[in-house]
Amino acid sequence: MAQFRRGIRKPGMMEALAQLATRPGWWRDVLSDKSLVIGVRDDYLNVYWRGQSIFKVEMKHGQIVATTHPKYLLDPDLSGQVTLDTESGTFALDGLNALTRTYVPDGTLPKLKRAAGLFAGDEKAGVQAIVNANANVVDVEIAFPAEAGSRRVPRIDIATFDDAETSVKLMFWEAKMLGNPELRSSGEKTIVRQIETYRTRLEQQVSPVIDSYALIAHNLVALAHMSEGARAVAPVVRKVAEGAALTLSSPPDVRLIVYGFDKDQRDGAWKKLLADNAEQFKGIEILARGNPGDIRL
Repeated sequence: MAQFRRGIRKPGMMEALAQLATRPGWWRDVLSDKSLVIGVRDDYLNVYWRGQSIFKVEMKHGQIVATTHPKYLLDPDLSGQVTLDTESGTFALDGLNALTRTYVPDGTLPKLKRAAGLFAGDEKAGVQAIVNANANVVDVEIAFPAEAGSRRVPRIDIATFDDAETSVKLMFWEAKMLGNPELRSSGEKTIVRQIETYRTRLEQQVSPVIDSYALIAHNLVALAHMSEGARAVAPVVRKVAEGAALTLSSPPDVRLIVYGFDKDQRDGAWKKLLADNAEQFKGIEILARGNPGDIRL
C-alpha cells in the first residue's frame, strides 16, 4: 500500500504562490473568496466549491500551473434555444461563444462557481456549509491509498483539529444526509463498514498521517498570510504550525455527521433509524443537525 502523504514540500512552490497573490488574477480571487475550500494535497492544491474541484494548482518546471475541467467553463449566463437540424443532426453552434475563454479578475470566478454548482448534489452542498461554519477544518475529500491489487480508494469528507490543551487531536468526519441509503443499507456500502475502513487505513499509517497534517497546518498558515487577511486560520491550526504535538487516538477518532432533515423527520425517520440500527451504530459518535450550517465540529 502506498504511503499517505499530504503537504506542500516542493521547493519554491509556496513562495511562488505568495508572489502570484500580489497580482490581480485568479489566485488572488481564490484567496479572497472565503467560501472556497483549499485542500492541500501531495505537492498540489485542489480548490473546491460544493465538492467540485474548480482548480488544481501545482508547480511544473518552476512555474505555477492551474487547470480546471471544461464543464466549469460553460458560461452559466447562456440562454435561448439552439436549433437542431433534424436532417443532418447538427446543432447550430456557429457564433455561439459557450465557453469562458479568458479569466477576468473579479469577474470570472463567480461564473466558475455557478457552473460548478450545477454538478454539486445536496450532500456536497451540505458539506460545504459545514466546512464554512468551522474554522478548525483542515482538509476535505480525504482519499486514502488503495490496498495492493485494489482500485478502490476510500475517501472521507472532513478532517479537523481539536484542542486538547497540551496537544491537538486529529479527528475525521463522514457526512451524510438523512436520505442517504448508506445509512440504512447492509454490505460494503453501509456507513458502518465505511467508518471501519477509515479507521483501519488510519491505524496502518499513523505516523505519515500525523506528519502530513502537521505540514498542512504550516501550509494553511502560509495561505492565510498571503491572502492579506481575507482568510483566517483557527488558533488550534496555528498552534500546530507553531509546534504543538498533533495526536491521533487509538482507535482513530472517526465520527458521523447526519444532516438535511426538518423537525418532523427528526422526530420520525431519524429516531426510527437510530432505534432500528442501535446495535450497528454502537461505537460510532453521531452528530445530527437538520441544517448543516448549524453544525459545530
